[in-house]
Amino acid sequence: MRVLSLAARDWRNIEELRLDCGGDFVVIHGDNGQGKTNILEAVWMLATLRSFREHSPGRMIRHGAESATLRAEVSGTSGRRVMTWSRIGRKRRLEVDESSPSRLEDWFSLLRAILFCPADGEIIRGQPALRRRVVDRAAFTANPVHLSLIRDFQRVIRQKSSLLKEPRVDLDQLDIWDQELIELGARVALRRSQIIEELRQPFAEMHARIAGHDRVSIRMRSVRDESHDLDETRARIRSEIERHRRDEIRRQQVLVGPQRDDLIFELDGRSARNFASQGQVRSVVLAFKLAELQAAKLRGDQPLFLLDDLTSELDRSRMTRLIGVLGELDSQVWMTTTDPNWLGPLPGDRTASIKVRQGMVISA
Repeated sequence: MRVLSLAARDWRNIEELRLDCGGDFVVIHGDNGQGKTNILEAVWMLATLRSFREHSPGRMIRHGAESATLRAEVSGTSGRRVMTWSRIGRKRRLEVDESSPSRLEDWFSLLRAILFCPADGEIIRGQPALRRRVVDRAAFTANPVHLSLIRDFQRVIRQKSSLLKEPRVDLDQLDIWDQELIELGARVALRRSQIIEELRQPFAEMHARIAGHDRVSIRMRSVRDESHDLDETRARIRSEIERHRRDEIRRQQVLVGPQRDDLIFELDGRSARNFASQGQVRSVVLAFKLAELQAAKLRGDQPLFLLDDLTSELDRSRMTRLIGVLGELDSQVWMTTTDPNWLGPLPGDRTASIKVRQGMVISA
């Protein structure tokens, strides 16, 4: 997967932008607050239909404009395609080669990406929900169908939660939602387990490459227990639901299911959440993202790798090791930095160097 060209109109602080960017590395540089991350965010929006820093879609439209448009020519297993994202007020429109895709999976099959940004330290320090999202994002990158599974599961959790808050809980209706939770929850738990198993060895290897020391590991703490069988996982969830039913009704909460899973990062056998320094946190998260990239390569896939504000996130030694790893993984890399010289020499056939000032490209 590769972005060959990118155009934007009235996106964030960008009035109009056109880039040719088919090389191995795309380096976006300039002073802080000029719009570097806005370009990176545009690529992420095309790949995921989400922002990595903004929840309000309206703020993605440039102040004073009525709509925003992103357009990219991409190449991949489906050949060259043109993806167009636009938003007018609250309405979003997607087009592939000027036609609306029949399914979101058709859109996501054209372009996927993995992102490392300054806020990612919260993955380690923050609440379990953040880590569950990271696992689900990794599973989505491996197979976009995972998104539909998660959406269906979250719908069931909302419905059961609403039922538990009723003054008198209809037990027959509760049985129906529990059966849905068991079926979808088992599939979610098993898929999460599978993606973490796939990432376990690449994670350890990438951390050794980036940090050069410390032993790391990852594991899921899950209702799945140790089972890798779908029927056994269903039986496990069913048993736990039966055991906790009275507590769920009394507390009016859904207490059983993979919505309570957590991803555990360990550093030299201890919880990274409790014991890792800030520098160690960065290395652990970066290694996890690189593990996703390595696992994708082993599957024959090549998502983009996006890195925001590298100058503030990594010291020179880690930066040098990172660039060496990225050169071996063969994915297109987009990065923002205030100082491109900090990156050192970049491998690959061609590097696009893009300088941004006040939302405009002043050299490329």
